Formats: sequence, structure tokens, C-alpha cells
Amino acid sequence: MISEITSQCPFYIPGLFWREGRFSISEATSMTTSADPLGRIGIVLPDNLMTAVPKRRSEFLAGRICAGLALRAAGQPIFVGRNNRAPIWPTGIAGSISHSDGRAIAVVSLTHAAIGVDCETIMADALAQKLQAEIISSVEGKLCPADMPMASFLTVVFSAKEAVYKALSQRLKTIPAFLDVILLAMNSDHLLMILDGQTHTVHYRLTQTDCVTLVAIDAATL
Repeated sequence: MISEITSQCPFYIPGLFWREGRFSISEATSMTTSADPLGRIGIVLPDNLMTAVPKRRSEFLAGRICAGLALRAAGQPIFVGRNNRAPIWPTGIAGSISHSDGRAIAVVSLTHAAIGVDCETIMADALAQKLQAEIISSVEGKLCPADMPMASFLTVVFSAKEAVYKALSQRLKTIPAFLDVILLAMNSDHLLMILDGQTHTVHYRLTQTDCVTLVAIDAATL
């Protein structure tokens, strides 16, 4: 990690344990941090990632460091299992991990049934134009705020759909396409998304360079 790991959640949602930091891409096969007052945390790559490209290895290590710190803050064991690329959280814990362009985020909760977090760098205009039809319908496109560039809008919606999928992935029988998660409405700090007849609130924070989205789902909603 190349920055201090912070615990300041950008969303006003009770019951979240948030850890975020910056990392560099390297050939490392392990990572440690001494930033936590409760003591050092170390993560070693699993065997099947030892030959992965440096970017994948660094993302995994940084994400698991943040996850371990978030779990420790919640008073839980710091180990996070794996099912392919998906993290497996301790029993009774909802959690999610995201990383993008050297930024890693992990969030856990003891009170929510499911959590999904995602961070993205704002797409270049050319890439946004190329991907638009794969991410949003023409109806969804009309919901872009007048003062928001289309590339920023598309990045936020893409990220929000990713967050919904992350929160619900363990309960879904099939992997939804981006167009299966439908944007219903958008305001200055959250979006309403619908998937399989259920509506979810996705909170977001947008800057000129990146965005982060979060969905926190209560048990009654599932």
C-alpha cells in the first residue's frame, strides 16, 4: 500500500465498516500493513494466483488487506475465503471489495444482508460512446442529468449496476447482463435500480476523475 488506509465512509449509512487505500502494481506475492492500531495484517497470494499478472496480484492483495482491516474493525476474523474470483465472507457478515486504477476499497456490515461496492475511473468519451449500448438502454440514457457529461453518467450507471450484481451474486441463478439491471431514476446522490422485480437504492459519489457506488440491502428486501 502506498497511502494511509482510511476508514471514512463517503455514505451516511449506519453499520458499515469501511477501509480504503492506494496501492502500486508490483511483482509482490504478499502484502502487509502496520497501519492498524490493533496490529499488523499480512496477506499471501493463494497458490493459483502466484503466476497471475502483477496487476491482478496487486489488486487481490490490496483488496484483501482492506477487507481484513474492515473485518477486524467489526470485531470479526480477518480471513476472507474465495469462490473463483468472488470473496466468501465469515458467517453473518455482508461484505464487498472493489479496486480500480490503484484504489482498493472493502466494506463490511453486521446489520445488512448484502453489500455491494464498486469504484471506477471516469471513462474516456470515446470508450463511453463505444460501450453505451451495452450498458444502458435508450430509455435509461434519457435519465442523464443535463449538467452531467455522458461519460460520467455512463460510468456511474456502469458502477451502480456492478454494485447491485456484487451484492446479489450469491443469490442469483444466472449472471445478469448490464441491460438486465434497469435504471429507474437518478438524483444528486443515489440511483434506483431494478433487477428481477426488486428495486434497490444505489448511493454514489462522483468526482471529475472517478466514482464510487454502494448498495446496502436489508434482509427484508431479499
